[in-house]
Amino acid sequence: MRSLAGAFLLSIGVVAIHPVLALQLKSSARIPSIRRADLHSFLATPTHWPEIGLSSHSVKPPPSNQIDTPLNSNMEDGTLEFYSEEGVPGFANRCSMKFDIREVEGGQCEVDLQMGFEPRNPIVPLGIPFLGVDNNLALNVLLPRAVKRRFG
Repeated sequence: MRSLAGAFLLSIGVVAIHPVLALQLKSSARIPSIRRADLHSFLATPTHWPEIGLSSHSVKPPPSNQIDTPLNSNMEDGTLEFYSEEGVPGFANRCSMKFDIREVEGGQCEVDLQMGFEPRNPIVPLGIPFLGVDNNLALNVLLPRAVKRRFG
């Protein structure tokens, strides 16, 4: 009986050690020669994402995945938010992307991206540095290139 109780307490301890973690990444960039409305419209269209993010290149969310539709989109204040409960099956769920877009001097925009998710696979946290690099590359290199091609 004593060993059964000890095993039960050990199991409880292991559960307490491994809570579900919600991870968040933040990136920022300054995009030249674009109006806030145009940048908002571009980012609000998920079919544009493969142009700007290496991790989005082959992503095709399932039809029930709400990442296709903004949860919150306000062009006037420059906010844009996407959320998917299902996320990327086997890797992450409760995925969110929040953009804050502000016009600044010289016909430029500043954009902040906050990405959050809950890992569903123990190897996912190991990829966080690569995802951070991908987000920064997307905002600071690929996004300016893509909007320049599209909006001149």
